[in-house]
Amino acid sequence: MNTQANLGQPSPSAIEALYATGHWLFTQERVNDAQSVFRALIYVAPQDERGWLALGACHEAHGEHDIAYELYDMASTLGDAPRCAIARARILRGRGLEREARQTLDEVAQLAASQRDDELRALVAAERGRP
Repeated sequence: MNTQANLGQPSPSAIEALYATGHWLFTQERVNDAQSVFRALIYVAPQDERGWLALGACHEAHGEHDIAYELYDMASTLGDAPRCAIARARILRGRGLEREARQTLDEVAQLAASQRDDELRALVAAERGRP
């Protein structure tokens, strides 16, 4: 078995373990520890939107909305990140940028419709229903 070939790609179970660990730490209000785990996750699996979304949520928990916005935005440059786009819309709305938030949600809604993704449609609807 060639172990060199496996060094660059983490296994799906390793990615799941990182995410689960970070999520558990976050739910235990150990946000700083969760941040470290989610940073590792986006390092080893930058295409996995969950890492970006979770790291952004950690920064939001600390009131660091600008950093969270940048993380959500970076995720979209690396691939499909519709949930990060929804999080960006939430921050835009918090900044009073309603038009930009609506436009972002409209783009995600179009993606959800084209992919026939009911879960994503529901997330957009829920975000639109927030005050």
